Amino acid sequence: MRIDADLDPVHSERLKTLQGRLNRPLPEVLAIAIDAALSGLYQENQPVKSPLYEALESIGFIGCIDEDPSLSADYKSRLDLPPRWGRYLDHRRYRRLGRARQPSR
Repeated sequence: MRIDADLDPVHSERLKTLQGRLNRPLPEVLAIAIDAALSGLYQENQPVKSPLYEALESIGFIGCIDEDPSLSADYKSRLDLPPRWGRYLDHRRYRRLGRARQPSR
């Protein structure tokens, strides 16, 4: 591809400086600049993951499962918990019996 461009004095100087520092012909300098610009645009569109997220993901803590859609409604029946945990987990039973938790003082 042939490019004929009129650059303003500032960008003309920058291009000359870049060509001098890279010590490459102008077409190679332009190719490097285009690749760098596209790489920068690609990285801007990628979400930034925090170190904590990356650590949790690396040990398998973050992920997804393929399960029955009703899991959010009947998860308690699928948990392997001792019977005594039922009274702590079933907040609806406490409300039904009129024993809603009172705010601590």
